[in-house]
Amino acid sequence: MDGGSTDGTKDYLKTLHEEVRTRCVTPVVAMDEDGRIVRESQPAYGREGREIIILSFPQDIGATRTYNQGLRRATGEYCTYIVGDDIPHPHMIEELASALESSGADFVYLDMHVVDDQGRIIRERRMPDYSFESCFARWYHLGVSHLYRTEWHRKVGLMDEAMRRDLDYIFVTSIYYYPEIRGALLSKGLRERDDLCLICFAHQEIGQI
Repeated sequence: MDGGSTDGTKDYLKTLHEEVRTRCVTPVVAMDEDGRIVRESQPAYGREGREIIILSFPQDIGATRTYNQGLRRATGEYCTYIVGDDIPHPHMIEELASALESSGADFVYLDMHVVDDQGRIIRERRMPDYSFESCFARWYHLGVSHLYRTEWHRKVGLMDEAMRRDLDYIFVTSIYYYPEIRGALLSKGLRERDDLCLICFAHQEIGQI
């Protein structure tokens, strides 16, 4: 999703289909009779049932509209967004989706690292255990490594394009105040493991965790 960039993003996106189609890796697949490692060239990305859709605007449409142009096209069960200067861990989506599927939660988030241009970790950002006060009242602490159920787009809408900042903060708090939830136990969090926390927004789902 390119919302009118001027930094070379458009040139990179033009090469993306070919890069994904041709990139290969050479994992270890066996050892021969002499104990030597055997590697095999394999596609880096699965070819079956996947499609890359690139949307690019000739002029700057603003950050919020850029997010929404992508989010409204989400058709799967889960959704997230990854901004261009973030580097997702290779198994980030897999681990987040697995947590949602096994728990019945609505939203899951992970701790993050801040790295320099050489990939060295210079700061560890540990997200707090979920509570409305910790994650929303004091500051927005759900971070950028997260995944949620796409159905919330239909229930609460997308990001408010009148807002210039704190876009996902408004979106997630809209879920918190959704009429079906308000008045019950509004939300509940569970730290499933040291670096991962789940949120149930709908009170009837909390018992499943």
